[in-house]
Amino acid sequence: MELDRLIPVLWDLLQREKSVWALQILVQAYLHMPPENLQQLVLSAEREAAQGFLTLMHRSWGQLQVPPSEEQALGRLTALLLQRYPHLTSQLFIDLSPLIPFLAVSDLMRFPPSLLANDSGYRIPFTLSRLAAIRDYSPGMRPEQKEALAKRLLAPELFGEVPAWPQELLWAVLPLLPHLPLENFLQLSPHQIQALEDSWPAAGLGPGHARHVLRSLVNQSVQDGKEQVRRLGPLACFLSPEELQSLVPLSDPMGPVERGLLECAANGTLSPEGRVAYELLGVLRSSGGAVLSPRELRVWAPLFPQLGLRFLQELSEPQLRAMLPALQGTSVTPAQVDCLLPLLPLKLLQLDSSALLNSLSKFVLPPLPTPQALGTLAGGMSCEFLQQINSMVDFLEVVHMIYQLPTGVRGSLRACIWAELQRRMAMPEPELTTLGPELSGLDTKLLLDLPVQLMDRLTNESIMLVVELVQGAPEQLLALTPLHQAALAERALQNLAPKETPVSEQVLETLGPLVGFLGIESTRRIPLQILLSHLSQLQGFCLGETFATELGWLLVQEPVLGKPELWSQDEVEQAGRLVFTLSTEAISLIPREALGPETLERLLEKQQSWEQSRVGQLCGEPPLAPKKAALVAGIVRPAAEDLPEPVPNCADIRGTFPAAWSATQIAEMELSDFEDCLALFAGDPGLGPEELRAAMGKAKQLWGPLRGFRPEQILQLGRLLIGLGDRELQELVLVDWGVLSTLGQIDGWSSLQLRAVVSSFLRQSGRHVSHLDFIHLTALGYTLCGLRPEELQHISSWEFSQAALFLGNLHLQCSEEQLEVLAQLLVLPGGFGPVSNWGPEIFTEIGTIAAGIPDLALSALLRGQIQGLTPLAISAIPPPKFAVVFSPTQLSSLTSVQAVAVTPEQMASLSPEQRRAVAWAQREGKESPEQQGRSTAWGLQNLSQPSWALVLTISFLGHLL
Repeated sequence: MELDRLIPVLWDLLQREKSVWALQILVQAYLHMPPENLQQLVLSAEREAAQGFLTLMHRSWGQLQVPPSEEQALGRLTALLLQRYPHLTSQLFIDLSPLIPFLAVSDLMRFPPSLLANDSGYRIPFTLSRLAAIRDYSPGMRPEQKEALAKRLLAPELFGEVPAWPQELLWAVLPLLPHLPLENFLQLSPHQIQALEDSWPAAGLGPGHARHVLRSLVNQSVQDGKEQVRRLGPLACFLSPEELQSLVPLSDPMGPVERGLLECAANGTLSPEGRVAYELLGVLRSSGGAVLSPRELRVWAPLFPQLGLRFLQELSEPQLRAMLPALQGTSVTPAQVDCLLPLLPLKLLQLDSSALLNSLSKFVLPPLPTPQALGTLAGGMSCEFLQQINSMVDFLEVVHMIYQLPTGVRGSLRACIWAELQRRMAMPEPELTTLGPELSGLDTKLLLDLPVQLMDRLTNESIMLVVELVQGAPEQLLALTPLHQAALAERALQNLAPKETPVSEQVLETLGPLVGFLGIESTRRIPLQILLSHLSQLQGFCLGETFATELGWLLVQEPVLGKPELWSQDEVEQAGRLVFTLSTEAISLIPREALGPETLERLLEKQQSWEQSRVGQLCGEPPLAPKKAALVAGIVRPAAEDLPEPVPNCADIRGTFPAAWSATQIAEMELSDFEDCLALFAGDPGLGPEELRAAMGKAKQLWGPLRGFRPEQILQLGRLLIGLGDRELQELVLVDWGVLSTLGQIDGWSSLQLRAVVSSFLRQSGRHVSHLDFIHLTALGYTLCGLRPEELQHISSWEFSQAALFLGNLHLQCSEEQLEVLAQLLVLPGGFGPVSNWGPEIFTEIGTIAAGIPDLALSALLRGQIQGLTPLAISAIPPPKFAVVFSPTQLSSLTSVQAVAVTPEQMASLSPEQRRAVAWAQREGKESPEQQGRSTAWGLQNLSQPSWALVLTISFLGHLL
């Protein structure tokens, strides 16, 4: 039966019999319906009928079956239902509750506070029926969704101040409590915490929230320490090693306390690189792994990447066999693939794959019949290994598996995959007939990752498949380079609308997130009235720099919002966060009366919500500090020159942002206001040096001398500590592990501050540089650059090679001389050996430390080695050195992601030929207009040749996805 004939029958069954099976079929029909048909159907349905549908869904949700693969479609259905009801009622809110996990944060923030409380005032029973709906379906909600709802709970007209919340309310909103801002969470009284004592272990608290609960629940005088730890449950994972040892010394590798901590390591609550994990590893090493059964040993899988070879050699073959499945979920580096188990520092591994295969018996490892058995280890697969796979079907299966890995595909492996695929496409036609059902589940990431130079060869059907994939998975689009994003957008528009024709409303809807990456000419093809009607949708998209700049110019045109100096509050509300696409000068022209406190707060909240969303974080928009400052100038600056600057209270800070206020204004704040907004100050990366000093001055007024600061106070200050002078930093007590690691994660210290922190730690801990193990080195993080070159030379190369994985992810503020010393540590006997023997996986593992490799060694790198350099490492190489060490041939071998990472300063130092090579690499081998007709030969000649087989295969993949 055709779909349009089936749906009325199902609706009739629903109305007459409230049939669950009919509802199941109807939901499935909706989820598989084309978006445009679904939108027309939902928006044209009578409200009463649609609400009846929702009510039945709410009552029958437990019996419905919605597979994870259809959750995105369910999200689209939910969004359409919300459009059908612009004014949400209490009953509709309850009926929608099963769909809350699929709602966008922007939709959640549309829920008015009145939905959570009775219109006539706060009455517990009436309110709890609605909050219970949130509680029941909260397990499926994303963190950002819970945070949005938690913000709603803090509305003053709802439940009042947090300390006044009754126990019934706390029970109802328990899943949301961990998502309250820390400063509000700290308002919970010991009595309130005690009332929920049995529930805290399951509440999913973050570190700051958990520490507050622990202070109320932990009683050091309890005689039975094991019982105390058992009562804390997962909260025990936030105890320090000293607290744990005072309650119950860790000694039994299979004891209940130890197993509880290992569960925390498995779910990510407890860091495998932390001190508690280090204590646990000591228990395992002291007892010896040989005494554990294979089943018992699997419990320790989360910490196995930290164990050494000596321990592994004690294990029997049955023990290792039992470990392999458990290790697939652990985090491993690409370089560890050659050992099959992510257990050891890379320096202990044999990097030659053939030598490894010949010496498997030495490691007592069972043979692995297929690459699939490697799990996440497959991300470290070499190009040579891929080239040895004979069957095209097997090759594509392995590629599919690699693209499904949570670790992503490293640049050198991606280049290898596409070059190898291109080579294999030059095969006889009969071979293509073997690409049957094996391809039906091919990961969509593969098609989205199509090289730029192949975009123009996509069939119309294939490009429409890409458009559909982007609609459902915008995060995959944001993982691509700007050039790649723009190529996809322009190719999609080319298919949807002939050149020179206006972009219709339907085309704009179909493009979805791709709109944000259109070029100037394409953007100007959008009629201004259509653009005006789509401003709300554009607020949810990532906007490329070109599109954002052009949009900012279009917004102030007369048919859209008009001149900014004539804007009212309505225009500001309509622009929403898109106001930041305007130039700073245009923003400064918006009248003060159009930017009242409430309007500003809503606008800034929208932008903050976007920046904190998953898509917003991946988008990586340019800094908006000057534009935000221009926007709030009417609030933070005096109305006339002869008036004093206003002194903000906490409400003012919350309505704007800390960096909007000057150092003088911060210094004049009331202490109570500053304390209430301390978390906001600590989390604002836009505070300048003077403002940071002023904020630290307030903190010293609040807590007294620096030497008396408690660890939790130092942790709460976070980045504000940059406001301390180098001498002041030496007054802090840095022996607490949490304090040290927190300081080590802060970027932005001056060289004198770095020196003060690291020297103070060494003095207070009584350690010498030569005694620092890899855990200390990891915890020091950025502050490692406070050691002088002659001091860095004393670091154990053995320990440093283990810490390189973590330190290499930081853009270390070390001098060129310091980086050279660090890189030298890696080639010493305790490190990785000569640079000439390194594979791309080692360059990937050491990250930014590769910037310190000597000029001569860098200039001798081969193509595969160069492609192992991380983008961050590329950008960290000093410009003069960058220009000297890399030839045009080497620069042309960069992957597109690497080439995009080349900084303007580095480009300025290059010769014209070198710059052309970088530009060529950025385009993935696609010639720019000025290079048309020139011959390029950097090892990708095959990719520039037309291939009917490649076109056929890409189209074939599209049909099978």
